[in-house]
Amino acid sequence: SISCLMFTSFISHAEVTFQGFASFVGGMTLDNDDDSYLGYENQLEYDKNSLYALQASSPMGEGLTVTGQLIARGTENYKPEFEWLYVSYNLTPTLNVKMGRIRTPFYMFSEYLEVGYTYHWIRPPVEVYAAQVTNVDGVSFLYNLPIGNIDSQYMLTIGNRESYSDDPDTRVSDYKPLIASNAQFELENYTVKLIYVQGDVTIESTGIDGPAAAITDTSFVDKYIRFDNSTVVFSGVGFDIDFHPVKVLFEYALVDFQDHLLIADETRMLASVVYSFGVSSVHYSLSSNSVDSVSGLAAKATGDTALPNGFGGLVTNAQYAGGFPSVDRDIVTHTIGLRHDFHDSAAFKVELIATENSSIDTDATLVRFGVDMLF
Repeated sequence: SISCLMFTSFISHAEVTFQGFASFVGGMTLDNDDDSYLGYENQLEYDKNSLYALQASSPMGEGLTVTGQLIARGTENYKPEFEWLYVSYNLTPTLNVKMGRIRTPFYMFSEYLEVGYTYHWIRPPVEVYAAQVTNVDGVSFLYNLPIGNIDSQYMLTIGNRESYSDDPDTRVSDYKPLIASNAQFELENYTVKLIYVQGDVTIESTGIDGPAAAITDTSFVDKYIRFDNSTVVFSGVGFDIDFHPVKVLFEYALVDFQDHLLIADETRMLASVVYSFGVSSVHYSLSSNSVDSVSGLAAKATGDTALPNGFGGLVTNAQYAGGFPSVDRDIVTHTIGLRHDFHDSAAFKVELIATENSSIDTDATLVRFGVDMLF
């Protein structure tokens, strides 16, 4: 029949390429108390950073490609889900467009964030790489522009991420919409990346309803308390300098919650040095994440306007902000590790991580090890 002929013709022209990657990771903290880090406690666990992924790509000809990636994470009982699913088209030799489910461009390593084989850590330090939103549904444009000896790329992403939350009392609609732009410049051994992401966030939570109910000034609540299409801005810069056998990486990022009094702004930093010898390498990383909530929230308060507090009295913005429970965070983490490429497509890694939150006087030491592979 005609339909059979059409299907046969389609199959003959659509060649599907399969690729995959996997990480098998174990780890435990070395502390005898209740302190934990990255979900690890004082018992050996193998699911926190383990995952398995399969990617299928089908070039359709004339610059058109369809790509899908299924990923199964140990933390989700290896339940597969589509991490990527998009169509890509070369509008010009230097301009590419993608539409569908695509990676969120927050970091230097965003494009291959979970492909552990591509970097020296088992996972990039969470003090910087902390975003739970790893993909969005939308469209992105990538433009390549040589500038003399400099290879430059410019990306614009527009999309949204629907609701997600592990808390049954909370609904988070992250970044609807999300607008992200970044620029990357490469010159021989130097790479620089500039990142800017802005999104409107809506949060429905019983944790917000309580503070909101204590104030009768609805305009104050709408501006400073509730998250209803409220703007959050992520900006960052990254450097990669490779003087083999020494490589230096640096990332710095700011998360700005604008006027909101419930969440203070974050400052994130990562510096890493890698020394390679043969098929092995050793590395050291210093990462930090700081939030000064009491002073930071009070600083956001605009002036000393007296506001009804819902209990017959008046408070100023700063007084109200200063009355929030302290959730100050000043985390500093040291990571030392070894990577050994025992196969052309597989690497063994081991890391010792020491972290401390000086604001609340907690610390933990974590050892983890694993195998990253491509296939």
